Amino acid sequence: MTLTHLPRVAAAATAVAALLALATGCSDAGARPAAAQDAVPAASPVALPAPRTAPSPDAVLTPAPAAGEVRVQQGPFTDRVQLTALRLTAASPSSSSVTGHVAISSDISDTLALEITAAYYDADGRLLGTGSFHHEEEGEEAHAQHAGGPRAAGEGIDFTVPADRLTGTPASAVLTIPVLVNE
Repeated sequence: MTLTHLPRVAAAATAVAALLALATGCSDAGARPAAAQDAVPAASPVALPAPRTAPSPDAVLTPAPAAGEVRVQQGPFTDRVQLTALRLTAASPSSSSVTGHVAISSDISDTLALEITAAYYDADGRLLGTGSFHHEEEGEEAHAQHAGGPRAAGEGIDFTVPADRLTGTPASAVLTIPVLVNE
């Protein structure tokens, strides 16, 4: 080798050494196993509020209601509806019900979902059991019903809340409205 080739050889050897050092420094050869690496903390789960449910009826009404009385318990939707013609039919525990008429008074939009519950009480104001009425409208068929059928908005709808497995013959009832969904 001549002296003229020596700088080229030295430059090539330096380049090869640099490439080897770079390749070795960037490889996983000296890395710890995945299990030994520091764990990345997981994101905290999102805490959603618990679904709201209707409050349980009172076990005893004080003062005891009058025979045949139907009360309306104030709730989040009672100011948006008018309940009229309320009547308790209490021939026996298996055939008891509350009937009435409900109209939406807050607006004229269609009602998509409505639930009315009744808590039935004996003459001493003790809870005998409950029942519920459900009104749901969905899809295009619901809109077609409004041409000639009842609506909760406007003229309103008649409802019946049948008692479900009462432990005696009711003397009174308390109505609540846990669900009201308008368009």
